[in-house]
Amino acid sequence: QISEEDCVEAAQSVGGTLRHNQLIVGDWGRTPQGCFLQTYDKAIHFNTNPDAVNNGMFEPICIVQAEEAAYLIPHRYHGTKCIPGHNFSRNECIIAAKSLGGRLRNRRFITGNWASTPSGCFLEGGDKAIHFSTNPNGVNAGYFQPVCKPGEIKATLLPRGEDSKCADEHEYPEDECIAAGSAVGGTLRNGAFLIGSWSTTPHGCFLDPSDNAIHYGHNRNGVNMGVFQPICKSMATEVNLLPAEADFTCTEEQHFSEDDCIIAAASVGGVLRGGYLIAGSWDHAPPGCFIEAGDKAIHFNRIDGSNNGAFQSVCLDG
Repeated sequence: QISEEDCVEAAQSVGGTLRHNQLIVGDWGRTPQGCFLQTYDKAIHFNTNPDAVNNGMFEPICIVQAEEAAYLIPHRYHGTKCIPGHNFSRNECIIAAKSLGGRLRNRRFITGNWASTPSGCFLEGGDKAIHFSTNPNGVNAGYFQPVCKPGEIKATLLPRGEDSKCADEHEYPEDECIAAGSAVGGTLRNGAFLIGSWSTTPHGCFLDPSDNAIHYGHNRNGVNMGVFQPICKSMATEVNLLPAEADFTCTEEQHFSEDDCIIAAASVGGVLRGGYLIAGSWDHAPPGCFIEAGDKAIHFNRIDGSNNGAFQSVCLDG
């Protein structure tokens, strides 16, 4: 909040005026806390009541912080919402939404507990009216645009490959797919989020690399024909790529499972040779997940082999 000392200068910078050349200070219950303008004549006021609630007739003057820049999910679809941890609070909502073209309908901040809107801060699609829903279980009916903190969405784009897919625990749900896809360079083909139940694509969120179009596949038995790139939640832990030296390998507790090998190795530069995870039993290679030093091909060794120096083990850091 802006202090009483700074209120006049801040309010004048956004068009405020001094009524009778005075800052009007009081202890009111139905105005905003702190520095604000009276709507009809832009008179500058300062309220010392910390428990006051704006009745909708006044315009608060707030400090805008650059780190709280907002991101508007660009298209309206059923279920879209902010990725967890990227929501604005009620107090932050107006400033964030106004920075993206939002407006106060009839000068009112519309709040409620709706079942058919996203939770948190959002815009109505028609007139860009700013809303805030306190219902954590609300599901966007498709007419609303969530206002989100951009932050870093930790998504991993897997390489193309036959049967390339996310492990179950690394899949994004449909309502987070647009945000995750956008974070790795995905776009909406002709403005559409492509959803289907295809047999030749991976289950879950993925890109078509021909144009980076974001898709979501509902078929749990779908098998990636090798054309598509799954979008997966990044590893919660750090991944460590060991040097290509003889006998260098992960300790027992640092091994990735075969299911997690592709996503872990891809995060440190691994690729799928011919579109496949190469799995086998080799005496001359390290056990578990590793990358061939020459072409960065991702492998998984199912036996306890010994690194001959041509391979780089992919390990859990720690």
